[in-house]
Amino acid sequence: MTSGMEAALASGVLKVAGDKLVSLLATEFAAITGVKRDLSELQDIHAEITSWLSAARDRAIQSEPQTWVVKLKDVAYDIDDILQEVQLEAEKQKMERDDDKNGIAGCFCAKPKTFAFRYKMAHKIKAIKVRFAAIVKQRSDVNTLFPRDEHVGTGYRTVGEMSWLSKVPESKIPLRDHEKDEIISKLVECNAGENSMIVSIVGLGGSGKTTLAKHICHDVKIKEHFGDEIFWVHVSQEFDVQKLIGKLFQTIVGDNSDRHPPQHMVQKISEKLSNKKFLLILDDAWHEDRHDWEQFMVQLKCGAPETRIMLTTRDWKVAETVGSGYIFELAFLSESESWNLFLMGSGWAEQDLSSDDVQVGKEIIKGCGGVPLAIQTLGAVLRDKKQKSTWRAIRDNNLWNVQSINDRVFASLKLSYIHLADELKQCFTFCSIFPKGYGIQKDRLIAQWIAHGFINAMNGEQAEDIGRDYLDSLVKVRFLQKPYEIWDIDIYNMHDLIHDLTRQILKDELVTCVPIHTTEKFTHNRYLSLTSFPENVDKGLFDKVRALYISESKPSFDTTVKNSCCMRSVVLDYAIDTPLSLFILKFEYLGYLEIHNVSCTTVPEAISRCWNLQSLHFVDCKGFVTLPESVGKLRKLRTLELRWITDLESLPQSIGDFYVLQSLQLYDCSKLREIPSSLGRIGNLCVLDIEGCSSLQQLPSDIIGEFKNLRTLNLSWTKVTMLPQWVTSIDTLECIDLEGCKELRELPKGIANLKRLEVLNIGGCSKLCCLPSGLGQLTRLRKLGLFVVGCGADDARISELENLDMIGGGLEITNLKYLKNPSDAEKACLKRKSNIRHLELNWSLSDTEEELVSDMEHDWGVLNALEPPSQIESLEIFGYRGPCLPGWMRKQNDSSYSEGGIMQKQTIASHFLCLTWLRLKGFPNLRHMRGFVELPSLKNLVLDEMPNLEELWTTSNVSPYFPPSLDHMSLYIKCELLSTGRFSLRYLPQSRPCLDHSKIFGRMHGALNVGKKNN
Repeated sequence: MTSGMEAALASGVLKVAGDKLVSLLATEFAAITGVKRDLSELQDIHAEITSWLSAARDRAIQSEPQTWVVKLKDVAYDIDDILQEVQLEAEKQKMERDDDKNGIAGCFCAKPKTFAFRYKMAHKIKAIKVRFAAIVKQRSDVNTLFPRDEHVGTGYRTVGEMSWLSKVPESKIPLRDHEKDEIISKLVECNAGENSMIVSIVGLGGSGKTTLAKHICHDVKIKEHFGDEIFWVHVSQEFDVQKLIGKLFQTIVGDNSDRHPPQHMVQKISEKLSNKKFLLILDDAWHEDRHDWEQFMVQLKCGAPETRIMLTTRDWKVAETVGSGYIFELAFLSESESWNLFLMGSGWAEQDLSSDDVQVGKEIIKGCGGVPLAIQTLGAVLRDKKQKSTWRAIRDNNLWNVQSINDRVFASLKLSYIHLADELKQCFTFCSIFPKGYGIQKDRLIAQWIAHGFINAMNGEQAEDIGRDYLDSLVKVRFLQKPYEIWDIDIYNMHDLIHDLTRQILKDELVTCVPIHTTEKFTHNRYLSLTSFPENVDKGLFDKVRALYISESKPSFDTTVKNSCCMRSVVLDYAIDTPLSLFILKFEYLGYLEIHNVSCTTVPEAISRCWNLQSLHFVDCKGFVTLPESVGKLRKLRTLELRWITDLESLPQSIGDFYVLQSLQLYDCSKLREIPSSLGRIGNLCVLDIEGCSSLQQLPSDIIGEFKNLRTLNLSWTKVTMLPQWVTSIDTLECIDLEGCKELRELPKGIANLKRLEVLNIGGCSKLCCLPSGLGQLTRLRKLGLFVVGCGADDARISELENLDMIGGGLEITNLKYLKNPSDAEKACLKRKSNIRHLELNWSLSDTEEELVSDMEHDWGVLNALEPPSQIESLEIFGYRGPCLPGWMRKQNDSSYSEGGIMQKQTIASHFLCLTWLRLKGFPNLRHMRGFVELPSLKNLVLDEMPNLEELWTTSNVSPYFPPSLDHMSLYIKCELLSTGRFSLRYLPQSRPCLDHSKIFGRMHGALNVGKKNN
């Protein structure tokens, strides 16, 4: 690693340390303990080192790292360690004072401890001063190399000043469009057989293989051909058939692979794929063993002959090994394409640059070797670099002095890192602790950054908000990617080349393998990322470690690990049913703890020793039915997550002592039956997520304290029968999610008091028989999901929808049978609510009511008034008893005429250009669909329970009209209709190959089903 890279890494450390220094110097603790003078001395050293490192980073004079730069980097780490220790001691003493009933006695008792602490800090700072003086002496010519008037200084930028926080538009590469079309044609062509089953994309790392594969998956032709049967699996360098089957199971079946044995997963995969044509993307394959691939591929033989596999790899040999029928090798971008891509990423326009600047820019891009990732990353980083001198420094940097394309691409990525904002550098390199291809959950990553002190919130800012800005910045410079969402969770990862970059930056600071026999001292080790362990581990391994990640093993460090004050985060992604290791309890200053797949009857009381914990996560664990009462001593806890804890039944009352807790997340804890009433004491709680806890029937009717900051209350997919009245007094609530609460019978009166409410999701709450009046006052509402027309005087009327123009997504309106006046329906103004995409209108009739003769004109008036917005994508109507279709479902009429006793007047029908799904069910009085509006995008049509239907809609007196876009049609209608001249098989659109006539079959009640071919 060059001096520039070492200096860049140290600059990131110093940026974080500098923020801590500023905060600590202003604290009461610094003044009382007497460490303020020591910290001031440290601040002077910090400023000097920052200046030197800035110069070393920008000049990067030599290709090999200079000793003095490496030593300065080590000093920077030690400064950060000291500041972390001071910060934690200050917080610990404050907590002890807050807990002490006798403040005066506590103050006197603390004096000896304070004196001892100051003495220890002074000793450590003195040692740093001595080391710094030695470095200065060693570099006696440093001022000759870096004159003081050219020092960069310590002008750190804040988040708000980073211009790349604004959205950078996605670049388009015309060359790739041609290759994309070629690959798509091979994937959808009719040739069957194993020789055409696999299509491979081969290219250098960063050449855009994965991006191209994603664009192909989202192409209209691919979606039409494969439908919903498109699956993505990241293979990665480590090839393990069982792990790949687990990934297949997760993406195809949609369940967690950790919970099931391999044979069960294989069976479920086979059931899901049997005789179906599907597209499977195997991304980033490296393995070259043909036998191993054959073992895996046998799981995919159950599909239809049109099944395709698209594989991406850097190695042509891998593509040949898997038996590819077609191999596409991605070409490098030309100089002009590279330059255009760079301009897009950097935000510069060529006309705004001088001819000299254009020349410098093109020389920089030439070094990127035509590889998109290198060009885009460098362009995005330079978006914030306005000085042309910086561009020239990058052009002249000796990192370019390499021959191979691979090395030149890596050089461009190194330069992008060197010029990355200092506050982002440690956040970025921290991600190297995770394996390649690892899905990093957004909120958990930010919580780890906070635990490491990478984020310093000031002036009332929330650290989580700053963390989200940092993460967005890393995505915009392409150091992180957001590939997918799972269970509504944002998952990020790193491109393999970027991952390689982080590990090269950290070098021996990251240990991924512990040798069995070693005399090596782990003096520089700060990150441990382990998948296997020797039985005897050196006790010095953890001395300087800040972060620990363990995957798929069952280690036992309990007797090896000694107390460590440096450990800040631990992620234990264990193998299934691993006993809980107690070594983590030795990390007193631990800030983040995440444990997977543990099996233990109790969580130890001693967890309270980790008093600095800010984020605690148990995932997919079993055995324990509650948490210990001592957990309430974790006074700094900001996030508590319990996900898939199969035996959890309750939480302790001491949970109310989490005074700074902001987020409580309980997911799929199927035995959880009660929530403690002490929850209300948590005044800072912002998010209360209790989702999928299927045994929970109620919240406490009374709570201790009151929620002062609660913004989100999620009880979706629980069995709650009602919300307690105290919910209506939380005026900070912005979201109440009750989706899928099938036992919910009523909402509390007064819910209209929650004026900030943007989400009241009651979709799927099938036992709700009415809504409380006043709903129309919630004018910020964006999501409702369900509106139930009531029959009581205090129930909400449908006209209350009038002012809710912002609601969107899906909306189901039920109990329309209780609607007395069609004018109320007209006041709902559905056609004005342009954000609604999916609409269901349901009269909610019982079998008896369907047989009764209704006021047909009344029903027609109601439906005519409930015209959907023109942007609607799916529409379902149930139980409509009118004699004819409403005006908005008909073409424009030229004249008035009487139909079913209702005078039809000239109307202007809405153009539902986006409607792809239409279902009409239970229309007992409808006789024909003459004049039905044209729906150019309709793909699915279902007509059901229409006993008196005599004629489908027509374009002439003879043949029925079928929208050209129609893919699937299900008609459950009178058998007699099928045999008449008005509707015959000969009128099916013969030119539509996607409508398969062989799928036509009869039912006893008369049915016609026309669907997509599925050989």
